Parts: sequence; structure tokens; C-alpha cells
Amino acid sequence: MDTNSQPIEQQLHTLKKQQKELEEALLQLKREQDEQAWLAEDFARVCLEEQESLALLRTVWQGEAARSFSYYLEALHEEEKQRWRKKIQENQAACEQKRQTYQQSIYQLETKQRALHKEWGQ
Repeated sequence: MDTNSQPIEQQLHTLKKQQKELEEALLQLKREQDEQAWLAEDFARVCLEEQESLALLRTVWQGEAARSFSYYLEALHEEEKQRWRKKIQENQAACEQKRQTYQQSIYQLETKQRALHKEWGQ
């Protein structure tokens, strides 16, 4: 039993270490997701402020050239907003994919640990 238990103990130790590393990576990923959520909130607030500024400028500007420039700024703002929104969504999707991968890996490590504990107990 002793000759067989030492490799099992070593494997258990290695698996626990890997699990701890994955759990730490999962926590770091959670922080990143929180930062992404804050970024999305900040982005929404900035977009609203930009729209309010454009609305104010429209009331002040007069003439055809001013209106054309206003339309140009609105189109530019909308294009930039779409790019940012797409980037935020891509980052959120990537974080979610990583989170699922980490959780699956943790589950697999826990399953291996249970199997080794059973084997060790025999």
C-alpha cells in the first residue's frame, strides 16, 4: 500500500495545485468581467453625453454647412458607438468562454481527485 500510495499522494497534490491555480485564474477572470461591466456602463454614459452635446449643437448651429457638419458628427458618433459596442461584446463573450473552460477544467480535476481518493482508500 505504501509503494502505491506515494504516487497517488503526489498526483493528488499536483491536482490540488492545478485546481488552486485554475480557481485563482477564475477569480482574476471575474475581476476582468466586472471591469468590462463598468466599462460598458461608462461607455453608455459617455454616449448619452455625446448625444446631448450633439443635440445642443444642433440647436445652436445655423445654416446648411452647420447642419451638414452636424449630420457628419452624428454619423461618426454612431459608427464609433457601434465599434465600441461590438468590441465590448466580443470581450464579454471571450471572458465567458474562458470562464466556462476554467470551470470545466476544475470539474475534471475534482473528478480525478475523487477517483484517486477512492483508489487510495482501497
